[in-house]
Amino acid sequence: MTARSAIVTGGGRGIGAAIARALTEAGVRVTVFARTHAQIAALVRSGAAELAVRGDVSREEDVANLVAEHERELGPCDLLVNNAGILVRGEVERLLPADFRRVLEVNLTGAFLCARAVLPGMKARRRGRIVNLASISATLGTPQGGAYNASKWGLLGLTKCLAEELRPHGLQAFAVSPGSTDTEMLRQTPFEPEVEPGEVARVVRWCGLEAPDAMTGANLEVYG
Repeated sequence: MTARSAIVTGGGRGIGAAIARALTEAGVRVTVFARTHAQIAALVRSGAAELAVRGDVSREEDVANLVAEHERELGPCDLLVNNAGILVRGEVERLLPADFRRVLEVNLTGAFLCARAVLPGMKARRRGRIVNLASISATLGTPQGGAYNASKWGLLGLTKCLAEELRPHGLQAFAVSPGSTDTEMLRQTPFEPEVEPGEVARVVRWCGLEAPDAMTGANLEVYG
């Protein structure tokens, strides 16, 4: 697919920033979306993205504003990369219900809200792709990762559902599942980095721009 513009959520740092840079280098006009404006503004100044929009993926009004700003400045969204995510670690009996809900709101509901916002336009044009950043934790159990694992397992299910719903409209949905990637989030865990953000970004770019339509629904694992 030849994408003219893309939205990357959680685009201020780490994997999201690397994805924005990779897509921009491929000639795609990129909007980065995150809660911290200074980070996404710096990306735009560096030339790694074209537009910065501040907001929270779990807030419907912020997502609506994101899509409106993107369409006004860069045109219709051809590619949505749902990368925004947070991590709260803790054993299940000690994990606060509010923290569990917050992780699901950002990591899973946020992806749902963003997909829901861009899909009417994509369907009308019969053009578009969604790439969801899942995780190795979407298929494996991790101690103290109850909330994060649940959100990523759910994200794989959402991806599979989207792929089937969108197939008749000529649209595709993919998931990319990185292993232990060298990011600030990983440094909250006991795991050592095995993957660089740029490696994940190359896989996401391939899913968004080059993967065959027939691969819709696939989960691409970026780890050994």
